[in-house]
Amino acid sequence: MVPPYTGLPPAIVLRLSVRKKSWMIGRILSVLLSLWLTLASSRAAAQSSNDISLLDRVLIATQIYHQITTFYPELDRRQFDHDYHEYLAQILGPSADRRAFDLASMALVATLHDGHTWFYDSWLDRNYGQPVGFSVYPWEGRWVVVNSQLDSVTVGDVIQAIDGTLTQQYFEQSRKYISASSDRDGGTSFFDTPVVFPERFTLTLDGGRKVVIDREHDKKQQTAPKTAGRWLVPGSVGYIKVPTFHGFETQTAALDYLRQFHDAGTVILDVRGNPGAGDPGMLQRSLMDKPYPMWSEQSAMHGGFLLRAYDIAYPEMSHVSTGDATIRPRGQPVFSGRLILLIDRGCSCACEDFVMPFKIIHRAQLLGETTAGTFSFTNHTQFENGMMLNIASVRHTFPDGSRFEGIGIAPDVEIHSTIPDLKAGKDVVLDRALAIATK
Repeated sequence: MVPPYTGLPPAIVLRLSVRKKSWMIGRILSVLLSLWLTLASSRAAAQSSNDISLLDRVLIATQIYHQITTFYPELDRRQFDHDYHEYLAQILGPSADRRAFDLASMALVATLHDGHTWFYDSWLDRNYGQPVGFSVYPWEGRWVVVNSQLDSVTVGDVIQAIDGTLTQQYFEQSRKYISASSDRDGGTSFFDTPVVFPERFTLTLDGGRKVVIDREHDKKQQTAPKTAGRWLVPGSVGYIKVPTFHGFETQTAALDYLRQFHDAGTVILDVRGNPGAGDPGMLQRSLMDKPYPMWSEQSAMHGGFLLRAYDIAYPEMSHVSTGDATIRPRGQPVFSGRLILLIDRGCSCACEDFVMPFKIIHRAQLLGETTAGTFSFTNHTQFENGMMLNIASVRHTFPDGSRFEGIGIAPDVEIHSTIPDLKAGKDVVLDRALAIATK
């Protein structure tokens, strides 16, 4: 073959060779980039569609089974195997699209009756998870709005029906998809599980008033929760509201208020509706003036190092328990005055982790309602298609070993607002706390 650059000066030949190689490399990179974009586009299209392949269904279902049977504490294996058999019959059918797969997976995981054990799909959330715009609790045998971001729905409204179906009946039909540690916790989480509602539906409120909820287009008054504080009695009784433990800002703000209230006789700390979502340790340690216990814990292990000693007596599941752990204050500045905690069914997860020792050592007086009764360390799997499985892997009990999950932390003084109280904006729990503080 005749060299392509015969007769040209060596410097020119070298320059042309480099350019040719650069062109070839550029061409290869262009092809690879085009291929990558095609694959990325195909994956994005698959994730945005309602389709899920049989292979993906089988793989994810297998991982769900493995994760639950490996890590979930107190698993009734026989019952779960029965539920899993029914689950497979649903998801392996020809009509099992992505939404059907998601709902079936949510229902399977919800059979474990644990608020920290749930199945999530970002695709389902994007397409069917728009918030309804208000929260509702079962209250005095009725379903009552406790907060709202919509002008058309107000606190204290009683929701009698949803699209003509009685609200209690609608809840019972939807309950199987709601991961919760008790029916009470499930009722609290009902309207916070938007995938069980149509995108557009009609509420029938008390008095027969009807309100159309359009989840996609309703204008919602959204504000980020912030820690707030004020003197209820100047120089004597301080009040701090901590709406969440997510992020350091909420706790640092609470600590700032504590410094302001350092010489107060009483501080009323309000954690009603606090979903946890973080580590409350900083604030907890700043309020404890004596040693306090941690939870007793139990976890399940299956396999791993236990197989090294395998014999005919090898247990199917080995349980590891810990207890008697005590935290001792280390001289940091703390508020040592009288402390009153306001709690309710909306206080869950890390909020209950925060409250528990105050109850056990009587460091604070607890007013309001029993907490949600759901707190656990978890094990989770993130799937490539945007799905996630979160499984409780530790069962917490009170330091004396008594059950917590599904039970909650009871107040020392139980106080319930009435529907007229809610409608009038009257906070009877705070009023009672102030009366106690100034007695």
